Amino acid sequence: MDGISVYSEDTRTTLVPNEFIDYYMPRANGAFVKVYLYLLRCLTAPEAGFGISVIADALEETEKDILRALRYWEKEGVLSLTWGEENEIRGIKLNRLTNPSAAISAPAFAPVPLAPVAATAPYTSQRSVPPATEKKETVTKLPDYSPAELDAFASRQDTNWLLHAAESYLERMLKPADVQLLFFLHDELAFPNDLILHLYEYCVSRGKKTTSYIQKVAISWHEDGIDSVEKAEERSLQFDSCFTAVNRAFALNRAPGISERRFLNRWSTFGFSSELIEEACSRALLSTSHPDFKYADKILERWHESNVHTISDVKKLDDAHNAKSGRGQAGDKPASGNRFNAFPQRDYSDSDLAELEKVLLSTPTSH
Repeated sequence: MDGISVYSEDTRTTLVPNEFIDYYMPRANGAFVKVYLYLLRCLTAPEAGFGISVIADALEETEKDILRALRYWEKEGVLSLTWGEENEIRGIKLNRLTNPSAAISAPAFAPVPLAPVAATAPYTSQRSVPPATEKKETVTKLPDYSPAELDAFASRQDTNWLLHAAESYLERMLKPADVQLLFFLHDELAFPNDLILHLYEYCVSRGKKTTSYIQKVAISWHEDGIDSVEKAEERSLQFDSCFTAVNRAFALNRAPGISERRFLNRWSTFGFSSELIEEACSRALLSTSHPDFKYADKILERWHESNVHTISDVKKLDDAHNAKSGRGQAGDKPASGNRFNAFPQRDYSDSDLAELEKVLLSTPTSH
């Protein structure tokens, strides 16, 4: 690490600046914090090999994740990076930390609010955010921001680093539509910075880097009340568990289509276990002889309305339905599904069968 010399009597101790804990750590991504702590650890072992790949292996992260963390901390003024001729990092200098609030000036962008407000009221968003108890308003398209507004947003100290992080995730230079989307996420949907980063990471991990796809996911999260990384991760786990159950029951062995994904999103909000979802899909497959998402949706919707939570609840619901329809009683015989049984059937007495036997015996046979 060029230009850095650290000495300590006890190399078993890693010192963390109080300013980092007080001001920088609370608003940073957890993975970014790990990178900074590891850098501090490296200062106590200057003889050890060091590199981006070394950090990635030690923290079980990708090299791209490490580079994103370094760029973030550079924007925050926590460290300084020295770049080589081939655009590779040649040196990392950990800066002396101070209270950042003393150096941050007012945001360069301060749009006029829709309604008069007190002069002392802090600006948070151009539009008010509905309370968590209210249903989120469906947003179909982005507002038409002016070039001046986009430029002002890109120059704000509290958002400028988001653009660089988005470039790292997308692995390309940002277009005006990308900046417009970030503006929309930050000021319109009021997504926290770590949730915005998680949104890009989520989409890129699924091979989706288009602005339209990221926007659809963001709007879906907003409508579902997802306003933190924890809620987004919980939603992802529910969806993945739901997809695994459906894939196992329907034997899809492929990614779901757009219309099928809508069903999966709907089922994941029901809060059903993967066992219940698999049972519903299995019943749909037995009834229709093909993977029928609409049929399975009707089953799950009925279970949801009936407050079903376990397989035993399903059995109770089945028993109640059979009792109401007269099925499952002693002496009842299940009707066969063949065409012969589609005709009305007769019940023959013993005398009827004996008379029929006499007729058959008296009838001459041809050879």
